[in-house]
Amino acid sequence: MLSDEQLQKLIEGKMVGDAFPYDTGDELEVESHIRRLFHRINRLPNVVCKAEWNHFGSGYASFIEFFCYRKEDVMVVEEKYGFQDVEIKGILIDISRLAPVAILGEDERYKKVCIETNEAVSGGHGSILDSPHRLTVSEKLQTFADELKNILKDFDYELLEAEHIEQPLSFQTKIPTIYRPVRQYLVMDAIFYWED
Repeated sequence: MLSDEQLQKLIEGKMVGDAFPYDTGDELEVESHIRRLFHRINRLPNVVCKAEWNHFGSGYASFIEFFCYRKEDVMVVEEKYGFQDVEIKGILIDISRLAPVAILGEDERYKKVCIETNEAVSGGHGSILDSPHRLTVSEKLQTFADELKNILKDFDYELLEAEHIEQPLSFQTKIPTIYRPVRQYLVMDAIFYWED
């Protein structure tokens, strides 16, 4: 677990960790390491992993988010008027850009797809950061989650547990995040924040 001093550094946008590549303080080296992890996950049979590399298109995100799912967990819920409503059950992984830590939880994503062009015309999904109770995985996805945990371990990422990061932050600070108001910060907000 990270100390208060380390958490404060993360809030300031500084890297912590004494293992490669975080010990270098080089953002490009860290992103390259995360990209290697991403490609390793995508080599799993029948698995698709999508990543948000560009800070969700605005602001700064202290993490990169992966959404990983097995092809068998994609389900067409409804089909009419030339469109399909698709539900995808998978695993969200948030990987810190600033420390060798990650969190993992289950998510469902939805999209409407034009049958003729196979183009997604709308969609929706959640975030495991808006509520720590999302850091759970159903029995159906547990084996898949265990595979992903092993890969994270191979890449020297510590998987943070909900009971540790859902604790209130023990010091006063200002975190540039959209997930929680100032006086309600949790430890996870110091590690995984997004300034929109």
